[in-house]
Amino acid sequence: MKLILSRHGNTFQPGEKVAWVGRRTDLALTAEGCRQAEHLGNALCQSGAKLGGLYCGPLRRTRQYAEIIVERIGGAPVPIVDSRLAEIDYGAWEGLSSQEIITQFGREEFEGWERSGAWPESPGWSPSEATLAHGVTTFMEHVTRTGEDSAILAVTSSGVMRYFLRLVGNTLKAKMEGQGGKVTTGHICVVEVRHGNCHIQAWNIVPSSDCLSELLSDVPRRRSTDTISSP
Repeated sequence: MKLILSRHGNTFQPGEKVAWVGRRTDLALTAEGCRQAEHLGNALCQSGAKLGGLYCGPLRRTRQYAEIIVERIGGAPVPIVDSRLAEIDYGAWEGLSSQEIITQFGREEFEGWERSGAWPESPGWSPSEATLAHGVTTFMEHVTRTGEDSAILAVTSSGVMRYFLRLVGNTLKAKMEGQGGKVTTGHICVVEVRHGNCHIQAWNIVPSSDCLSELLSDVPRRRSTDTISSP
């Protein structure tokens, strides 16, 4: 099974204050965010890989992103909203820029999360880290049951995506944990599950038809009659 993890697209316009927005801030995608979704949908369609399932978090930005992808892929499954893919509630950090967080709360906890994914205690994030990690684990168990040869797409948010790193063990995991495991808007990660073992094949990459054709070469192919929808 191949799990394609996608972070949703942009939610801030050029020149706008870029703030930490979690599950309490339900932003829509910008025009660029919609374009990023179209780009991923086109790349998946051109790769020829057939999606065995499509999941997204409950926030508008993740649902909208998944819906646009479906429009670009003929025969794609209907997105299933799964609360386990919901972004973290960033507590007292919600709505602040990175510099404002450092100024008000200090650099130590901020950099601990950014560089190594260390859960900060002072801002009052929710749910608990244990609950979040359990949700990611059970989600992975659920999609793995779809079959060893399936390709599954899950659209979620950056905070949640970091916890998928904890399920796997390889050299790329160690490298990405050293950078906090952060994923850029519109970028994807690919996790392979074989016989109960998870391995990261790619992390925080720009999706393209070439890279997806290579990463998903061993999953079922789409029918030739399924084509890219007109914009």
